[in-house]
Amino acid sequence: MVHWSASAERTFGYTAAEVLGRPCYEVVAGLNLSGHPVCRPDCQVAVNARRGRVTACYDVLARRQDGSRVWLNTSILLAPTAPNADTGKGTYLIHLARELDHTPAPSSTHALAHAAEARADTLATGDERLSRREIEVLRLLADGRTTAEIAAALTVSPFTARNHISSIQRKLGARNRVETVLLAAARGLI
Repeated sequence: MVHWSASAERTFGYTAAEVLGRPCYEVVAGLNLSGHPVCRPDCQVAVNARRGRVTACYDVLARRQDGSRVWLNTSILLAPTAPNADTGKGTYLIHLARELDHTPAPSSTHALAHAAEARADTLATGDERLSRREIEVLRLLADGRTTAEIAAALTVSPFTARNHISSIQRKLGARNRVETVLLAAARGLI
């Protein structure tokens, strides 16, 4: 954290002196609608920011200083900074949070996960297990990697990476990559 506003102090109960210099995931400790951690080292927001991509706004159940929870709707902005000595790149990741006075309705992604689970239960895909390599590919997919990035990370050809992805989708009964990740998460594979 490099900045902490007065409104953040009111929402979270922390003073700027208590949070500046700390990782945002330690302070916010956000959960999604299912109760799974959203805020963590190398979260999807940070991964997207490193790639120069902005994350769409999302709802998060954040932790206050007193341990109570508050629903926030968070928008993400990327602001270029002076280059970092280690990476040669520089970007501030700005979280704009608005306190919600209600529990948010399930998002379309949340609804998609439930629909995918329901469809997977009705599909006759057998009980094929994922190989160790497929689990590796699945984790990279869940991390938001492209086929080329998966191939590079595993030192295989893009063709081989694509075949692994197709095999995982077939075994899980998924129609696309997003559904593959959602089904895998629902089944505890990632």
